[in-house]
Parts: sequence; C-alpha cells; structure tokens
Amino acid sequence: KYLIYQPNRLDYYLVDLTDSVVGFKKSRPLSFKIRTIAGRVNGSLASTLKKEGIDASMSKKLTKVYAWSIDFFKLRRGDKFALSFTERYINDTLYDGIDSLRAAFFEYKGEKIYAFPYTPSAKSSKVDYYDENGKALKNYFLKAPLKFVNITSRFSKNRFHPVQLRWKPHSGTDYAAPTGTPIMTTAAGIVEQTGYTAGNGNFVKVKHDKTYSTQYLHMSKIMVRRGQSVRQGDIIGKVGSTGLASGPHVCYRFWKNGVQVDALKLKLPNSIPMDKRNLPKFFEYSKPLKKELDSVALAKFGY
Repeated sequence: KYLIYQPNRLDYYLVDLTDSVVGFKKSRPLSFKIRTIAGRVNGSLASTLKKEGIDASMSKKLTKVYAWSIDFFKLRRGDKFALSFTERYINDTLYDGIDSLRAAFFEYKGEKIYAFPYTPSAKSSKVDYYDENGKALKNYFLKAPLKFVNITSRFSKNRFHPVQLRWKPHSGTDYAAPTGTPIMTTAAGIVEQTGYTAGNGNFVKVKHDKTYSTQYLHMSKIMVRRGQSVRQGDIIGKVGSTGLASGPHVCYRFWKNGVQVDALKLKLPNSIPMDKRNLPKFFEYSKPLKKELDSVALAKFGY
C-alpha cells in the first residue's frame, strides 16, 4: 500500500498507493541539545576529543577555527580546554552529529585562547571567530602561499644565486613544490600586475591595501588577470621554474609601504578589526558563554 524511500536518516519519501498514486517528502523531528565539557589534552586533538565522546567532525572544525592561533601539534599533554557546542538528534534519541560550535578555549603556551563565533554585520551572514576582547582569530595574511610548506631559501641581504652563481640579495622566501602545485594569494586584494620577465619568469603581484603588496614568481601558469579581485586563499597560479630558477618553486615577495621586507619576521596584522560600535553587543553575547566555559573548567579542575 505504501512505498517508503529513505535517502538519509532525517528525510524520507512516502508514496501512497492506496487510491491514486500520491507522493510527498517528510522529515523526522530534529532537535538540538547543548553540551559543554572541559578536559585535558592527552595525545592528538582527534584522539583527545574521541576519549571525551565528541564526534570526529569537531577536530576538523577546531583546527580550522584556530588555524591562525594554535599549532595543535605543539599542544602539551595536560593543557586544558573547554568546548560548548550543539548536537543534533532525530526524534530526540538518534544522534545525528555536531551542528555548531558555540564557544571554546584552549590553553596554549601558558595562556587561554578563546573563540566565539559572531557576525558583526546584520547585512552579512558570514561568521568569524573572535577572542574575549573582540580580536579576530583569523589573520589578515596566510602564513605561506602553499598548503604544504618547504622553505628552501630565505630572505637575505647576501645569498649565493644558484643560477647566476654569484652573491646577491634575495628579496623573498622560496617555497619548493612539484610543478603544478596551486599557489594561493595570502590575502585579499586586487591583482596589480601579471606577466613575464627574464628573472622572475611568470609572476603575479597583488595589492592588498595602501600598506601591503605581495608577489609570486616562477609560475608555470598564471590563473588571474590584471585588475581582478581575489580573496584570501584563491588560486592565482601554479608552481613552475620559469625565469631564473634551478627547480620548481614559488618565490614569495612581500612589500610594506613600498619596501621589500622579510614576511617571516614581520608581525603581520590580524584581519580587519571589529568596528568599535559592535563591541558592546559582542561583549553582551560572549560574556555568558565565557562564564559557561570558565565554570565547567573550574568544576573539572578545581581552579
């Protein structure tokens, strides 16, 4: 009399064959429950969360949220953390995974780093993460233009050039990678120049604001055009060995106020700070969440 097709645990299609054929979609009741826990790091982040009975997806989410603030491989055994998150349940009983992260803190190098999701503008649905002072966790610049970093030559006032075989300044940082590896722009901006020179090979230069610009050299392929707007992490080209290069790599150059500087030693700015007009609402929102995290940590550790 009825045909039921269930594509996932939440939804199902019902075809009624009792009279004329009628089909419709239904969803099981979905509810959300808040869970707030505190614990200590014991092994990797994934294994620590697993011991706390937390879904594996949380590890990936936390790694992304704290990508600019914490190297989770350098967490020490015994470092404290606290998390507050919502979990989905079907029919109030069937667990359906983590829905969202409400707040978190991790103890890292002797200090607590908090994370609160917040959308400062009513005109935007984009959620960013901020610490307890309203400072964005996400940096203005990526640490490197490649996902996997292998530095082969650093910024130097006097380096022996492997192709020209003479000593000269090296005004960038070389990251070796196989030909064709995607190159990312390290911050949002406007493509200022693209082209080819005998020394730089195929290159792209991006202007980020009045202060900062970056350039990417020796590409095998340029994938943007002059005047194009790019977002942080956009693929702008591929690794190659064009120009004066002894092997496939990208030479990453960094300008501050028109002067080439060492990006690895520069204290780079965070992303655009929250408008001061939004801070009172943010503090009103984050204060009870912080109290919730601190309270569960106090109950767990006694201090």
